[in-house]
Amino acid sequence: MNSVRGRLLLLTISLLVPALLSTGFLLAGADRQSRAQLHEQLLTTARALSGATDRQAAVGVAVAETLASDQALLAGDWKTFHARARRVTDQRSGWVVVFDEAGHQIVNTLQPHGAPLPKTTRSRDPRGRVQAGRSRISNLQMGAAAGKPVISVGTPLLVHGKPYTLAYVVEASSYASVFREQRVPDRWVATVLDNNRKVIARSIRQDKWVGHSASPDMTENLKRSNEGVNRSESLDGVPTMVAYTRSPQTGWTLVVAIPRADLAQTVTHSVMAATGVFMLLLILGIGLALFFSRGINREVGRLMAAARTIGLGRPVVAPAEPGLEEIAAIHVALSDASRELQAREERQKVMINELNHRVKNTLATVQALARRTFGKLEGAPVEAFTERLIALSGAHDLLTRGGWSKADLGELMQVCTRAHGERVESSGPPVSLDPHTAVALSMVFHELATNSAKYGALSAPTGRVSIAWQIDLEARVLTIIWVETGGPPAKAPGKPGFGTRLIDSSIRRELKGSPSFDFRPEGLVFEAVLPLPSPDAVRWANPF
Repeated sequence: MNSVRGRLLLLTISLLVPALLSTGFLLAGADRQSRAQLHEQLLTTARALSGATDRQAAVGVAVAETLASDQALLAGDWKTFHARARRVTDQRSGWVVVFDEAGHQIVNTLQPHGAPLPKTTRSRDPRGRVQAGRSRISNLQMGAAAGKPVISVGTPLLVHGKPYTLAYVVEASSYASVFREQRVPDRWVATVLDNNRKVIARSIRQDKWVGHSASPDMTENLKRSNEGVNRSESLDGVPTMVAYTRSPQTGWTLVVAIPRADLAQTVTHSVMAATGVFMLLLILGIGLALFFSRGINREVGRLMAAARTIGLGRPVVAPAEPGLEEIAAIHVALSDASRELQAREERQKVMINELNHRVKNTLATVQALARRTFGKLEGAPVEAFTERLIALSGAHDLLTRGGWSKADLGELMQVCTRAHGERVESSGPPVSLDPHTAVALSMVFHELATNSAKYGALSAPTGRVSIAWQIDLEARVLTIIWVETGGPPAKAPGKPGFGTRLIDSSIRRELKGSPSFDFRPEGLVFEAVLPLPSPDAVRWANPF
């Protein structure tokens, strides 16, 4: 395959085949399997934590129901029951509260017997009216005496025929011990939600989020099903993958979340072996590609060298070795093109030199005819006419040096004002003028210099002229300003002379611009606003 197409085909195959095979058959299957295993692990962990939470709640139910059958309690001996309940709770993390139907606390083992006790806010039973002897686990609530979020197990009972409730109360944070016992990974977030979807306990930042509602997307997940694995967002605003399950005993929901970034990292670790195989195959493919592309790079380098040679104006010689078929054909074409360009350039130089020679002869002939025809007239108009011809010839010389394609505005100003030396200063960005504009402007500024030498600033020893130009790329205009200082006061002529009419006609008709004369006491100010002929007219040279 000794062609560019054949080499590129080999390069593409050598790169794509190993990548496609390794990606399609190794990474895809490993990725799916790893994600499925991790989702199952999350759900299994949620079920295990839910079971542990139910067992801890069952301990509270057992304590409450055991104390509810105490004889001193049923007999209304509150002091004796208080002492017995204190002995039971001394070995546990909770405390016992007994309150009547109105919520007035009778016993609270957090306080000494007989001490003033707060009123308990009774919560509405979400499963119907509570029957005597039937315990109920509350949702998250604020403890009246403890002043902290608590969970209580309430058991209804009758004392002397009046309804009371015995509650075994624990701090909500005690349920966080389940996470430590089950060894939840540090980067995982386990959360217990009550029936109102309020946070009871959390493995991370427990104090900050206890009592807060579940995130909106987690709430939507729980509305759809009691168990599952879905995408969500944590209370901290971290995108997560969550597994959740709802307990049929308490109605609470256990949520286990892992940041999606960690999930992706975990899956990545599980496919490292497959990635290693992929990398080996990719390195093999790159080696093959480099081997086959070496010859292509060498041939392309030769083409680049040939292009640079043409840019320098030298002939291109086709290489002796044919190389690739297509590139060899390009070399032959470049060689032929370089010879043709050289031949055209030589012919163009001859034609321009001949044209310039004939134009100069013509101008010289016109100058001689003018001297013979008008030489005896008063006022010597032939001198003004001759000077205009010389200015026109200077513009032609400048264009000839640029191959009659362009002329620099700064050089044109120097040609038009060189007779006055350093008394004329010019400044502005580099601007390339087309031949038509260059010839017209040469006549305009020759007239301005001539008038200044006769009547303006250049007629005085201390007079000076400043020429400045600037570009407005947005408006696409070139502005040239001629400012005279140090000479006699400028006065507007009563009737425009030939020079003024020539300037106005050249700017308005020839260049489609707008001239303005301002005759000030300190000297003439002339401004010409011209449209830019093309975007290539401006050659910016940043001075900074």
